[in-house]
Amino acid sequence: MLLGYSPKPYASREPFGQLLSSLISNACDVVIDYAPELDRAASQVPSIVERSTISVRCSFELVVGDEEIADTPFASRCFYILHPSK
Repeated sequence: MLLGYSPKPYASREPFGQLLSSLISNACDVVIDYAPELDRAASQVPSIVERSTISVRCSFELVVGDEEIADTPFASRCFYILHPSK
């Protein structure tokens, strides 16, 4: 399952509600892609990564060198690859 964080909330749904929690808990692998400079994602990703039911397989950061987005929060990206803990 790939999670990408939107910079805006989707309608009236909770950003990290029961549906998302259930999807994460039942997935074989989870990849999270987010811009750490966006407050919404940066505040929620730690609560996902620190879950006792998940272990971090790897994580990495990426800086996109595209001039179109160089001065935006989207130029810096973080990725986590998660797997259920045994």
